[in-house]
Amino acid sequence: MTLTSVNGQSNKAWCDCPKTQYVGIKADTTFHFSKGKTIVLCGYKNPESKPTTFSEFILAVCGQDTIIDFWGAVLTCRLRVNKDTLLVDQLQNLPTGKDFKFQETIWTTEKIYFKRQKLVRKLVVNRQIRKYRQEEIQSVLKTYETAKSGLDDNKMVIANKLFIATISGNKKARQYFKEFKNKFGSLDGAFAEEYSDLTAMLELWDRRE
Repeated sequence: MTLTSVNGQSNKAWCDCPKTQYVGIKADTTFHFSKGKTIVLCGYKNPESKPTTFSEFILAVCGQDTIIDFWGAVLTCRLRVNKDTLLVDQLQNLPTGKDFKFQETIWTTEKIYFKRQKLVRKLVVNRQIRKYRQEEIQSVLKTYETAKSGLDDNKMVIANKLFIATISGNKKARQYFKEFKNKFGSLDGAFAEEYSDLTAMLELWDRRE
């Protein structure tokens, strides 16, 4: 159902989401665009986060019985509207802070907007992510070279650091990142999944828009 409220000169539509297998239909957040277009979000808000983040949600255009897309439970996203464009920032916990501290970092931004009444989606990688300085890269390489065999959480921290060192432009870090999957024993379970995610992120980074 779509409800329309008249606000000044512009009509603003309010609606719920189409029925899907993913989440309920009740709209949590509504985003208004010029020319009367409205996008709604249905899904789960992370109550602790400031600014607000969402996981496991769908976006839909009011008046349409299909959804734009579904963002899964493993994703953490922040949404905002700027210049008539909905920006969906995907956040990743990466060692980009001081002393390699992990912090929420914008990894990609999907731009969703209307062009001649048609919905357009464009995904861009955040190339402004903080890169490592030379001394930080050398520290990461040394940590990898001197690490003992056996997989644990600390080894996955090294994988994340190698990822940032790689996108910082270091060729040896890239080589070590590729070798990581065999260096400490066979990757499986959550560790394999995390390494696979980082590998997919690197492939996305290597693509030039």
